Amino acid sequence: MNKIETIKLYNIKETSLLVVLDSIELEKTMGYHDLFLLWTPNFKKMGIPIYLIFPDSKEKLHKSNQIYNMYIHYVSDPILIDRLNCTKEKLVFGKKYNVIFPRMYVVHDHYLTFEQKRINNEMIKKLYIKVIEIKFEKFIKKIKNSVDIPNILW
Repeated sequence: MNKIETIKLYNIKETSLLVVLDSIELEKTMGYHDLFLLWTPNFKKMGIPIYLIFPDSKEKLHKSNQIYNMYIHYVSDPILIDRLNCTKEKLVFGKKYNVIFPRMYVVHDHYLTFEQKRINNEMIKKLYIKVIEIKFEKFIKKIKNSVDIPNILW
């Protein structure tokens, strides 16, 4: 089992939110997707991009990206989903199925720094606060350590 701290993501440069979801055609996945569409303006205001990782083909995701075309990046990467240990093989009536567990991660300086296993409105809110704390950590420390003169902060 991989620890999330050891997985380096070279393509993601800034502090961002990475979300692993199952196929975009599933009703359950669309429920999670709709939650992120609601939260997108808040993440956009803070300059925090959202990457939704799906096992689907790029063509299926391209269609969704054209429909919504927001601050969300749709990525097809089944290999990353496996690296993050979000898949499990299940046996149902003699047939084997791969099940993908939804997960949320905070990416900072190319590394995964925080993992959330449940996706609901409350957990997205907590993760949003966590991402802001990580992204603006230096700025927050500067404010805490500064003298009480407003012009020094900016």
